[in-house]
Amino acid sequence: MERFTHSLKLLWRSERLLRQNDFRLASQKIQFVALAALVAVFGLVMVSLAVFFALVPYWGQSLAALAVGGADLVLAVALVVYAGSIKPAAESEMVKEMRDMALDDIEQEVARAEAELVELKDDVHKFISNPVDTLLPAAIGPIMGAVARGLGTGKE
Repeated sequence: MERFTHSLKLLWRSERLLRQNDFRLASQKIQFVALAALVAVFGLVMVSLAVFFALVPYWGQSLAALAVGGADLVLAVALVVYAGSIKPAAESEMVKEMRDMALDDIEQEVARAEAELVELKDDVHKFISNPVDTLLPAAIGPIMGAVARGLGTGKE
């Protein structure tokens, strides 16, 4: 039973660590995607201004606005790619292995307890259906000893 509780504690801790790591990873990805979205909005504004200015005097201020908008969009794409490439920490694999070991231990303990219960059920069923056959093998030794002593005292 001690091993079972230890396995449950190990399972609980490993699951908690995995969920914390998943939450941290998702949080980082969301932050970078939000930053990329903000940069993309600025890029879109700059591209819109660039198109506007491109129509006005034919290449003055619009070329600079177009270059800044294009750079903003490239930066947004780079941030989205980086956010997608963030991988779980190395200790996550170790924690997953510990969780799997704890689950295996729990399964083994449950299987062992189930086997013991089946054996106990069979013994109880056997005893209820025929109590003499169940008690007789255990009682033969003491009965034979008592008979032998009784015969031994009767001869004296």
